[in-house]
Amino acid sequence: TLKYCWGRNPNLQKAISYVSRKATRHVRGDLVPAFTLAEVFSPYYLSPRRIAFTLAEVLITLGIIGVVAAMTLPTLIARHQEKITVTKLKKAYSVISQAYLRAQGEFGPISVWGFTEKSNNPYNPDTGDYEWNEAGTTNQVIFWSKIIPYLNSPKICAADDNSCTKYDKVNSLSGYDVTSRYVKYQSVSLNDGITFIGGWISNLNCDENTQSCGDFAVDINGINSSPNVLGKDIFYFLIYKHKIIPVGYINDPTSRPFPDYCKVNGFSGTTPITNGYGCTAWVITNENMDYLHCDDLSWDGKHKCK
Repeated sequence: TLKYCWGRNPNLQKAISYVSRKATRHVRGDLVPAFTLAEVFSPYYLSPRRIAFTLAEVLITLGIIGVVAAMTLPTLIARHQEKITVTKLKKAYSVISQAYLRAQGEFGPISVWGFTEKSNNPYNPDTGDYEWNEAGTTNQVIFWSKIIPYLNSPKICAADDNSCTKYDKVNSLSGYDVTSRYVKYQSVSLNDGITFIGGWISNLNCDENTQSCGDFAVDINGINSSPNVLGKDIFYFLIYKHKIIPVGYINDPTSRPFPDYCKVNGFSGTTPITNGYGCTAWVITNENMDYLHCDDLSWDGKHKCK
């Protein structure tokens, strides 16, 4: 049979000789396999100069890799950013909660901090909020003046300081423009970009669990960084008599619970400007932002999209 094949293929002897020489090679006194991946799969092993993938094969492989990367990388990057958001929001919650408790230890309960109640301000049904007045600005200054000493090297931006950077645009989670609500506020930024915004005190008769004193927002990546969207990088917290809690729990006295006030699609709250308010508690408790990807999550049911 070998003689027959030899006669039929004059190059067989050359091929066998080449393969035998390439089968092993000496490396520091040891014999190791000497085939390359291209040699194994190439039908042109008879000539060393013809052992390689063709340009077409390489381009097709790179094209397939590129298509797969284009399909998967955006999702992976988005998920990674969500994990960063969860981490920074939990840090912000820890920092502000400790500062609030320490401030009360020095200055007494929040009821004696000297706030001017502004709950009697005229209500605007078009915006779903109380009209702003100077009492709001005063209360912010009072609130943060007590908190700031317990924050690490904060950068303070006064509500009436025109040199401070303001939001160019802010949207609710459903895409509603709410920029006008973020014009007159005091902000306090930490070194890592976490920025506390506002400090609206609207009820001086607040208690432990059922009546909040007011609320404030946290922008986890700063005013100048996108997307500036409620429920994506801007989150809300409630101020109670002796604690701060994230907005969105099912028994939330502000009537902005998750999921009614945390839906990308099918918003079921009262006004679209508040869509995104109810996401904070979900992010901190469940450590995910899956409400951005599915609409059937609930406290007593599904906690992840998958």
